[in-house]
Amino acid sequence: MKSLAITELIEQFNSCSAEELVKQFGAEELRELQEQLADIEHDQLDRRCAADPLYWAHNHTATENPKWEEQGLPFRAPFPRKSYFEPVFAAFKNDRRLFIPKTREMLTSWCTMIWATSRAQWHKGEVIVQTANEDKAKRLCEYASILYRNQPEWLRVRHPLKSDSALGLEWEDGGKVFGIPSGDDKVRMYHPSVMIFDEAAFLPGAEACYNAANPVAGQIIAISSAGPGWFADECSL
Repeated sequence: MKSLAITELIEQFNSCSAEELVKQFGAEELRELQEQLADIEHDQLDRRCAADPLYWAHNHTATENPKWEEQGLPFRAPFPRKSYFEPVFAAFKNDRRLFIPKTREMLTSWCTMIWATSRAQWHKGEVIVQTANEDKAKRLCEYASILYRNQPEWLRVRHPLKSDSALGLEWEDGGKVFGIPSGDDKVRMYHPSVMIFDEAAFLPGAEACYNAANPVAGQIIAISSAGPGWFADECSL
């Protein structure tokens, strides 16, 4: 009820003209009230984004499309709304071990990086993304960087970064997203909150990498386009 009253107050406040507000409150008091209401509204939005990464992706950040000109689309846009994203993110929330077959057009890698960035930013998670090589790891870490920098300023101020490099982001409060190339010896160094294997059907030594992460990772997400071998066998169980 209190939250509803605050929301109504913010709506009423926003519906008044600047002249009406200055007459009612005075310039200095109005400025203080605006700041207080903005903080309250941001608190509510921050909590909602923390609880619902897909809501955050749709409303409070954006992706970037390097093929925007040839596709006739905006370069920067909110994450698209597709019905199948809901069960994907429900699985992210509920499953500790998750294998997802995909096609390139399904934006599953973007989904996993939205989840990864959210876990780091709001929940202090340590998220490792393993790909076939360092260049691919950099590309997925760039997704996290894009999501971070396209947030409104007030969210970036609330969740400042300690570092932003080609192979990962680290937040001042301890959350991390970073990429590593293939090899089970690379995995053994970490005890991640979330371990993501991208294109697992084509990841050299994927089964050994998974076995190295399985005893210590809080969550493991393996995604891949179709290919024979260990990943396909796991998906068919």
